[in-house]
Amino acid sequence: MAEIRELPRVSVNKLGEYLTATPARRKRIIYDQKHPPEQQYLRYPEASHAITDFLCRGQDLSILRDHQRRFACSVPQTEFEAQRLHLCSEALERFADLVPWLDLNETIVSAVGAEPPVLEMAGVTISVRPEVVLQRMDKHGNARVGLMKLYFAKHTPLDEKSGQYIGTMLQRFAEQHLCQLGPCDHRLIQVVDVFAGTIFTAPRAHIRRLSDVVLACEEIAERWSVH
Repeated sequence: MAEIRELPRVSVNKLGEYLTATPARRKRIIYDQKHPPEQQYLRYPEASHAITDFLCRGQDLSILRDHQRRFACSVPQTEFEAQRLHLCSEALERFADLVPWLDLNETIVSAVGAEPPVLEMAGVTISVRPEVVLQRMDKHGNARVGLMKLYFAKHTPLDEKSGQYIGTMLQRFAEQHLCQLGPCDHRLIQVVDVFAGTIFTAPRAHIRRLSDVVLACEEIAERWSVH
């Protein structure tokens, strides 16, 4: 049976989209987040896992190719599974093109883990689920921390405003949950739109954007029961 979430919960990527969406699209986002698809119908978990593996093991492109071969050798049981494997392989191809622009020199990259904490804002639980933690020393030798979040949507690319909203929420997540690793550096917050080939960083000025996020969450909480 399909899940129905009784309490307001939204993914950070969908909240980023919600903040710049039309009224009709906002209504649809709330409905989809209240009635999420079953796990087996998610399209990109294998691509996320493969890219995380690549990032955490030295960024050797052969790791991506190994995962692509694994996808190609898998025997799909359904048409949906065949499509998913094809999309995941294409996502790895697109991500490989982005690697030179990630600027991960002298950066320690580590996986976040299977069950990361969440953000709570205005009665809404925000599922952030970044792929990796980024750690680097600044020019004074002080530890700085950031995050990378992957965005997979082949036909609905992020615009700059949505990317910056997601980056702002990632920065808030790092400040709340990674402070033991050092202060968050907004330049180490990366939102990677895999299919569009764009990389967004968190903006230096984020107070107004956080206020917009809170207002959006208030709206989602108010409308949750009617969708």
